[in-house]
Amino acid sequence: MTIGSLLDTTGKSVLVSDENYIDASTGISGSGPAYVFYFMQSMMEAALQMGFSENVSKVLVSQTFTGAIELFNQNNLSPNSWMEKVASKGGTTRAALDSMDNNNVGELIKEAAFAAFNRAVELGKEKEYV
Repeated sequence: MTIGSLLDTTGKSVLVSDENYIDASTGISGSGPAYVFYFMQSMMEAALQMGFSENVSKVLVSQTFTGAIELFNQNNLSPNSWMEKVASKGGTTRAALDSMDNNNVGELIKEAAFAAFNRAVELGKEKEYV
Protein backbone atom coordinates (compact mmCIF):
# COMPACT_ATOMS: atom_id res chain seq x y z
CA MET A 1 0.00 0.00 0.00
CA THR A 2 1.37 3.42 -0.93
CA ILE A 3 1.34 6.37 1.44
CA GLY A 4 -1.20 8.10 -0.80
CA SER A 5 -3.55 5.11 -0.62
CA LEU A 6 -3.22 5.02 3.14
CA LEU A 7 -3.96 8.75 3.45
CA ASP A 8 -6.92 8.45 1.09
CA THR A 9 -8.68 6.12 3.54
CA THR A 10 -9.66 9.17 5.61
CA GLY A 11 -10.14 11.64 2.75
CA LYS A 12 -8.42 12.70 -0.43
CA SER A 13 -4.73 13.47 -0.35
CA VAL A 14 -2.76 15.70 -2.69
CA LEU A 15 0.86 15.39 -3.70
CA VAL A 16 2.81 18.63 -3.32
CA SER A 17 6.07 19.51 -5.01
CA ASP A 18 7.34 21.90 -2.35
CA GLU A 19 7.34 21.62 1.45
CA ASN A 20 5.94 25.16 1.74
CA TYR A 21 2.63 23.74 0.52
CA ILE A 22 2.43 21.61 3.64
CA ASP A 23 2.19 24.72 5.83
CA ALA A 24 -0.20 26.31 3.33
CA SER A 25 -2.44 23.25 3.36
CA THR A 26 -2.61 23.56 7.14
CA GLY A 27 -4.14 27.03 6.68
CA ILE A 28 -6.73 25.66 4.27
CA SER A 29 -7.64 22.08 5.06
CA GLY A 30 -5.95 21.46 8.40
CA SER A 31 -7.74 24.34 10.10
CA GLY A 32 -10.55 24.49 7.54
CA PRO A 33 -13.11 22.36 9.39
CA ALA A 34 -13.08 24.91 12.21
CA TYR A 35 -13.89 27.67 9.70
CA VAL A 36 -16.89 25.68 8.49
CA PHE A 37 -18.01 25.04 12.08
CA TYR A 38 -17.64 28.77 12.82
CA PHE A 39 -19.89 29.62 9.88
CA MET A 40 -22.35 26.89 10.91
CA GLN A 41 -22.44 28.19 14.50
CA SER A 42 -23.22 31.69 13.28
CA MET A 43 -26.03 30.41 11.06
CA MET A 44 -27.45 28.32 13.91
CA GLU A 45 -27.38 31.34 16.23
CA ALA A 46 -29.25 33.37 13.60
CA ALA A 47 -31.82 30.59 13.24
CA LEU A 48 -32.32 30.54 17.02
CA GLN A 49 -32.79 34.32 17.05
CA MET A 50 -35.39 33.88 14.28
CA GLY A 51 -37.35 31.59 16.60
CA PHE A 52 -36.32 28.10 15.50
CA SER A 53 -35.57 25.48 18.15
CA GLU A 54 -31.99 24.29 18.63
CA ASN A 55 -32.81 20.96 16.96
CA VAL A 56 -34.49 22.55 13.94
CA SER A 57 -31.64 25.08 13.66
CA LYS A 58 -29.13 22.24 13.56
CA VAL A 59 -31.12 20.36 10.91
CA LEU A 60 -31.56 23.44 8.72
CA VAL A 61 -27.88 24.34 8.85
CA SER A 62 -26.47 20.83 8.50
CA GLN A 63 -28.75 20.02 5.56
CA THR A 64 -27.85 23.31 3.90
CA PHE A 65 -24.15 22.47 4.09
CA THR A 66 -24.72 18.87 3.00
CA GLY A 67 -26.73 19.95 -0.04
CA ALA A 68 -24.28 22.67 -1.04
CA ILE A 69 -21.31 20.31 -0.78
CA GLU A 70 -23.10 17.65 -2.84
CA LEU A 71 -23.89 20.18 -5.57
CA PHE A 72 -20.32 21.46 -5.54
CA ASN A 73 -18.80 17.96 -5.73
CA GLN A 74 -21.16 16.72 -8.46
CA ASN A 75 -20.47 19.57 -10.89
CA ASN A 76 -17.56 21.56 -12.25
CA LEU A 77 -19.01 24.93 -11.34
CA SER A 78 -16.99 27.32 -9.21
CA PRO A 79 -18.40 28.62 -5.91
CA ASN A 80 -18.92 32.01 -7.62
CA SER A 81 -20.92 30.35 -10.39
CA TRP A 82 -23.09 28.57 -7.82
CA MET A 83 -23.68 31.83 -5.96
CA GLU A 84 -24.78 33.51 -9.19
CA LYS A 85 -27.11 30.58 -9.97
CA VAL A 86 -28.86 30.72 -6.59
CA ALA A 87 -28.94 34.49 -6.07
CA SER A 88 -31.76 36.27 -7.89
CA LYS A 89 -31.32 39.98 -8.56
CA GLY A 90 -33.10 41.80 -5.74
CA GLY A 91 -33.79 38.55 -3.88
CA THR A 92 -33.06 37.27 -0.41
CA THR A 93 -29.86 35.41 -1.30
CA ARG A 94 -28.49 38.46 -3.12
CA ALA A 95 -29.23 40.57 -0.02
CA ALA A 96 -27.24 38.15 2.14
CA LEU A 97 -24.32 37.97 -0.30
CA ASP A 98 -24.27 41.77 -0.64
CA SER A 99 -24.18 42.06 3.15
CA MET A 100 -21.19 39.70 3.32
CA ASP A 101 -19.42 41.57 0.51
CA ASN A 102 -20.09 44.95 2.14
CA ASN A 103 -18.65 43.64 5.41
CA ASN A 104 -15.57 42.15 3.72
CA VAL A 105 -16.36 38.65 5.00
CA GLY A 106 -14.42 37.09 2.12
CA GLU A 107 -11.29 39.07 2.99
CA LEU A 108 -11.66 38.18 6.68
CA ILE A 109 -11.86 34.49 5.81
CA LYS A 110 -8.70 34.78 3.71
CA GLU A 111 -6.94 36.62 6.55
CA ALA A 112 -7.90 33.81 8.94
CA ALA A 113 -6.50 31.17 6.56
CA PHE A 114 -3.26 33.13 6.27
CA ALA A 115 -3.08 33.47 10.07
CA ALA A 116 -3.19 29.66 10.33
CA PHE A 117 -0.63 29.31 7.51
CA ASN A 118 1.74 31.82 9.14
CA ARG A 119 1.39 30.08 12.49
CA ALA A 120 2.20 26.73 10.87
CA VAL A 121 5.38 28.27 9.44
CA GLU A 122 6.29 29.66 12.89
CA LEU A 123 5.69 26.31 14.56
CA GLY A 124 7.87 24.60 11.96
CA LYS A 125 10.70 27.02 12.66
CA GLU A 126 10.36 26.49 16.43
CA LYS A 127 10.73 22.72 15.93
CA GLU A 128 13.95 23.26 13.98
CA TYR A 129 15.58 24.66 17.12
CA VAL A 130 14.32 22.01 19.54
